[in-house]
Amino acid sequence: MKKQTLRRLVSALVLGCAVSGAWAEIDVSGVPLDETVTVAGQQLHLNGAGYRKRGYFKIDVTALYLQQKATTLEAVENAAGPKRVQLTIQQDVTGSQASRYFLIDFEASATPAEFAKLITEVSQVGDIYSSLPKIKKGDVVVMDWIPGKGLLATLNGNVLQAHGTPSPYINSELLAKVMLRMYVGGKTPAELHDNLLGLSSSMRDKK
Repeated sequence: MKKQTLRRLVSALVLGCAVSGAWAEIDVSGVPLDETVTVAGQQLHLNGAGYRKRGYFKIDVTALYLQQKATTLEAVENAAGPKRVQLTIQQDVTGSQASRYFLIDFEASATPAEFAKLITEVSQVGDIYSSLPKIKKGDVVVMDWIPGKGLLATLNGNVLQAHGTPSPYINSELLAKVMLRMYVGGKTPAELHDNLLGLSSSMRDKK
């Protein structure tokens, strides 16, 4: 009788944790992702995640974190509070390759007027990537937008800063919006776009 009671108690506990999401795990292409993160003292929730390809190869697992759920690019761009884009690298790339990819994707995502306004900031981001000898498979690049401070990039938790700049923060809301557009915008493949906006979970690993 005691064993049955204990079994029921354990089963109820497991079921309760599963329902509450306490033991839930989200994996994309073998990469486990936190459902919540803390940025500038604020709790952000995983809005969506998927993998990005160049040619036939997966190059990163992209995760988008926001305070409130957003299902459109406009809602993502205009969302209040901190935001995070997290990239878990899936292929080794040199710093110069990463800088070139960034410039190509940024120019494709910005209007000519936006690109002209952001020449200095784009150069700073390009300089950050170019200064890295290599970004390796498994490395984690994080880009946090913190209102009032700016955009902060880290590699495996280490702050990245453009050479000769007084602060690691790049305080340009326009830059942050275009960089979000790079990952969630019109140039993003439809499946990845839908997964980042939480409209689909097709890129998540099946349990």
